[in-house]
Amino acid sequence: MPESPVDVRDISTRLFKANAIKFGDFVVGTGATTPVYFDFRVIVSYPDLMRDLSIVIGIKINQIIKQGPRKTVICGIPYSAVPITALVSQHTDLPMVMKRKEVKEYGTKQLVEGVWNKGDTCILVDDVIMFGDSIIETVEELRETGFECTDVVVVCDREQGAIAKVAAKGIRVHALLTLTEIMEHLFDEEYITQETFDMVRKYLAANQVAR
Repeated sequence: MPESPVDVRDISTRLFKANAIKFGDFVVGTGATTPVYFDFRVIVSYPDLMRDLSIVIGIKINQIIKQGPRKTVICGIPYSAVPITALVSQHTDLPMVMKRKEVKEYGTKQLVEGVWNKGDTCILVDDVIMFGDSIIETVEELRETGFECTDVVVVCDREQGAIAKVAAKGIRVHALLTLTEIMEHLFDEEYITQETFDMVRKYLAANQVAR
């Protein structure tokens, strides 16, 4: 796979213009509030952005892969990361598997769909790491299924301490961007104000994952 012509910092601007990065007052799944919200589900309507993201994610995955006897597959954490993972699979020629959120009570009753063998290495793809719980849950389920799973590629690290939290479970997180890098780029390009920049910085300082 060739080196990427994509400017990773420019991805920040394109995500913002696609309304995948929002500023305001939002409630996340845990019930916590946040002044910045990532909604990667909208990027399926921006094929050029999807393509370029998949290229840089694919390059990161190829840097992770170790030469060895195990086959490597990739898996998007359900569900927002699944479409982009499919494109990564095309760019890298790495097989993709899909993990269900729950096992269906009919049909094959599989937790993981696709072709794979026990002992295969599985590299995960996700959009954002905030608290790390979904990553830990997915990795543990894949390990129980029979995969070797230690690495996750995410587009953005929200820098709330989750990387250290998942590292305690033997999971390495490889982020394309940090929230600070995104904020600095958007501020430099005058897409956000100093007030918004400071608000998010104060939020990060006050909302770290409990150690």
